[in-house]
Amino acid sequence: MVRNFERTLKLYLWSLNGVISVLCVVIGLKLSLSIWLPVLTAIVLFVGLQWASHHMLSRLVGIFKRASIQLEAMQQADFTFQITPHFQVGQIARFEHELVVLSERMHQQKSRYSSHMLIIYQLIDKLPSPILVFDEDSQLNYANPAFSLIYQRPWQGDRGREAEKLGLIEAGSQWQFSNHTLNTQWSLASSEFYEQSKRYSLIIATDIRRALRHQELAAWQQLIRVISHEIHNTLTPVSSLAQTLQSKVSVPRDVHALRVIEQRCQHLQQFVSRFSELSKPLELYCQKVEMLDVLMSVKALMAQIYDDQTIQLTCRVSECRCDPQLLEQVLINLLKNAAEANLSHTPQGQIIHLSAHYQAGHVVISIEDQGGGFANLNNVMTPFYSTKQAGQGIGLTLSRRIIEQHDGSLLVSNGLQGAEVKITLPS
Repeated sequence: MVRNFERTLKLYLWSLNGVISVLCVVIGLKLSLSIWLPVLTAIVLFVGLQWASHHMLSRLVGIFKRASIQLEAMQQADFTFQITPHFQVGQIARFEHELVVLSERMHQQKSRYSSHMLIIYQLIDKLPSPILVFDEDSQLNYANPAFSLIYQRPWQGDRGREAEKLGLIEAGSQWQFSNHTLNTQWSLASSEFYEQSKRYSLIIATDIRRALRHQELAAWQQLIRVISHEIHNTLTPVSSLAQTLQSKVSVPRDVHALRVIEQRCQHLQQFVSRFSELSKPLELYCQKVEMLDVLMSVKALMAQIYDDQTIQLTCRVSECRCDPQLLEQVLINLLKNAAEANLSHTPQGQIIHLSAHYQAGHVVISIEDQGGGFANLNNVMTPFYSTKQAGQGIGLTLSRRIIEQHDGSLLVSNGLQGAEVKITLPS
């Protein structure tokens, strides 16, 4: 038989009340009273004792019911319900008091935990790397603004979407993208945490392209230093000898040949000197600047150089923290590329779109031309690679390096009419 405290207590009280009533009858008979008087007294006494017992039992059960409701609310982390102690002294009073103290303590701990979680989520929002949080059903619960660096859209529209539909698959304890291109661009690290007894998976995406580019850049810098040294050592005496021989020969053909040798030596030395800029460390002097002022300054300069080009400017950004001189250098280089692309295209393009806007907590500067786009997107960021006859192939590479020193990114793509370059900077 299943043990039941209430039933056992009721049986005990019923038996005790019955014994008291029988004793009442026995005492009445001992006193030689009429049998009806002791029996009637015993019945009244039994009913009264049963009512009193039922009342006290109901109060006792009520105390435990309220305590049960309190405990259930505490389990659900709901601290709006709080029992009111009915006694001041005794074990029941102590029990109720301890329950109230426990509830208040858990409420304080929850408040501290909530504040800590709020700080953590605020920190996640500030981090430049994309961070995604999935619940037990592998549905997106939260993400930081850097989510748009992968999916090119704010994360709020994907809340509740399954990881698989976002191109993420979990193999064992490791996460990866189902898309091969994304796998080559992003490295995923994951961990788990619990909030309100629910398990969550936190995924951090790291752009491995930047790390690879740093290694690639270091290799190029070393190569440039070695090549620069050897070429300068070789070309200097050749150029000097060509100059000396020009004054000693009289045949026009020979003079022309020596002049060409001298010019090519100077050109190659300038070429190598220009490449050496890649090996020089960058020193940033970041400050808050008015974005419209920077863009207007660059637009005015380019309008003087390319008077046949129209730069359409749209700026929805107020301020940006950056090195204004280096940022202007990047913008001038990109606008120069856009203008040259327009002029070299058939038919010639005349409009360059320059815009700045906010996107997911970042400042995005976009430059679009009408020059037909990049001929080879795969090599456009390769140092020394250029499709221009007089190009040296370091403009975009140096521009990307400057932007990445700002903890930003520079992406190139082909649009409907021409090339599009997007600069993303922290706001």
